[in-house]
Amino acid sequence: MNADGLLIPGGGLARALDLYEDRPQQRAMASAVEAALEDRRPLLCEAGTGTGKTLAYLLPAARSGLRVVVSTGTRALQEQLTRKDLPLAARALGQPIAWATLKGVSNYLCRRRAAELELYAAALGDEASERVAIDDIRSWMVATETGDRAEMGALGEDSPWWERLTVTPETRLGGRCPHFESCFVTLARRRAEKASIVVVNHHLYFADLALRAAHPGARVLPDHDAVVFDEAHLLEDVMTEHFSVGVSTVRLGLLARDLRDALARAGFPMEAMRLSGLLERAAADFFGAVWRALAPIMGDASRVALPEGLFSSPDVQAAWFGLDGALEAAALRAAGAAAEEARGGADEAGRAAREEWLAMARRADGVRDALATLADPAPGGRSVSWAESRGRQIFLRAAPVDVAPILRDHVLARVPAAVFASATLTCAGRFDYVRERLGLPGDVCDEARVDSPFDYARQAMLYVPRDLPPPGEAEFLAAACDRIAELLDITEGRAFVLFTSHRALREAEARLAERCPYPLLVQGQAPAAALLDRFRARPGSVLLATGTFWSGVDMPGPALSLVVMDKLPFASPGDPLTAARAEKLAQEGRDPFLDLHLPQAALAFRQGFGRLIRRRDDRGIAAVLDGRLLGRAYGRAFVSSLPRELPRTSILEQVRRWWGGEERSIARAAAEAP
Repeated sequence: MNADGLLIPGGGLARALDLYEDRPQQRAMASAVEAALEDRRPLLCEAGTGTGKTLAYLLPAARSGLRVVVSTGTRALQEQLTRKDLPLAARALGQPIAWATLKGVSNYLCRRRAAELELYAAALGDEASERVAIDDIRSWMVATETGDRAEMGALGEDSPWWERLTVTPETRLGGRCPHFESCFVTLARRRAEKASIVVVNHHLYFADLALRAAHPGARVLPDHDAVVFDEAHLLEDVMTEHFSVGVSTVRLGLLARDLRDALARAGFPMEAMRLSGLLERAAADFFGAVWRALAPIMGDASRVALPEGLFSSPDVQAAWFGLDGALEAAALRAAGAAAEEARGGADEAGRAAREEWLAMARRADGVRDALATLADPAPGGRSVSWAESRGRQIFLRAAPVDVAPILRDHVLARVPAAVFASATLTCAGRFDYVRERLGLPGDVCDEARVDSPFDYARQAMLYVPRDLPPPGEAEFLAAACDRIAELLDITEGRAFVLFTSHRALREAEARLAERCPYPLLVQGQAPAAALLDRFRARPGSVLLATGTFWSGVDMPGPALSLVVMDKLPFASPGDPLTAARAEKLAQEGRDPFLDLHLPQAALAFRQGFGRLIRRRDDRGIAAVLDGRLLGRAYGRAFVSSLPRELPRTSILEQVRRWWGGEERSIARAAAEAP
């Protein structure tokens, strides 16, 4: 029986699922995925919200006889696949599926670091809250079979303790570690070698790809016959990140801390303070010099392109050379300590210490290499370098302008059966934009597009006011906040209010706090997962957020009944990466607005709209406070990306009546729509 047959009424899924619904769109997608796997051809597949796309690719993958890697955009979807969708797929098939989950190394407890927990605990004194955290960690460490931090809800996402208990790809010793055979990462990778379906996330998939490209023969993931990229609209950003180089205050701070701890454990407390202090001061001098040089061009931006010749300016160059010298001293001291351990004998503890010192030397040299790359970028505009501030941290990065060759040369050349699935891959019904960004020409990549099964004519309404000031005017945000408050009164809160800038978010927070009687949650108050839990737990909550919450957030049911977008989500033209990509198009004689800015914004807009209706009994209002949606010719690219049957209005009273159940207002709104 093919995958379509498993999904029809009376098929395997109907027998396995009490609340089965026949979804023709799901069956159409499953047939397309099955054909792509059989023919070993790439497939672009857009499946509207509610299609049931995970089963539509899991069932063909499980039946194919191939080893298939499923790569997700978020860890939340990764967890959903392994806890819910794969067990359901196995029941529908009537036979077990051999699957495994792999995450990045920093998601797993490190046994080597865990052995040092008591050293850290002893330094705490009588800090009661920290003692509670230590006790929770100890209890979990004894019971865990996977070492996956997702098991331990007691340890928050922002807990500083996890840094002490895990490693990064830079600090993991691998086969040279005395705990290698019992290492949770090792055990997870061995389970993956035996599985037919391996569930990872995009970051790990492309970290593996970057490792293979840099070190032929090295790998993290098992070799595989096919790959399914779920949430494929995120791929360009993930590839850009993993094929870039960077230096940050965070990276250097961790290196200085680890150097200090290692020297102190080795019995050199004075040297520990001297060398780590030298590195910390050199890093502070360097980032301070860079930031002073950039201050005249930064303004309110959080990102700015590194100007040509930055590393040649006297202050920055002197600070760079000072940092390079401190890193060289750290690398030499670590290499010397490794040599001392080698001379001291070959016992297990000595070998572990030697490998840890060698890893630290490689880390210091890696930062030196990254700084050299930033100082001397690739010629011909193939890469772009920028500085970014996040709170009190500073990041310098250099990234490729075009990642399409990476996917073409390193993924499709090795795994031609690649499925790219998402609810948002088309702009105005066409795949042209995503094809170009990912390097998937029509002659080598098939496409399939299935609509959402939701009844948008009944379940949703689009509200676009015509009476607000244009988004570029100073009065816009105040007027927008007044209108947001009116909309919140209609739905009694229960809203996501999505902004295109942090500045607008902060000003709106101040304005709405004075007049919003509903629980107000703001991005940045807590980790994203914690905010969403609070949103669910507090009826009537209002969440104010920026880009993080425009996509990948699933909030079905009456907790969310209103999604407000302040503006059309055009990327800032001053963003260094966006500007470099626009310049490349202009040099090719093309229009950056039509070929980059517009389709990019339309996809982000669809993602924002997609937060609203997540299941068949949802009902809600999507409000876009940007009149350009209706008043500008390019607004059609946004409107045509929404469901055709979606009613829309510019009159707030009609929204109020529709929400109150006067269904005739739907017809009036649809008739009024331009």
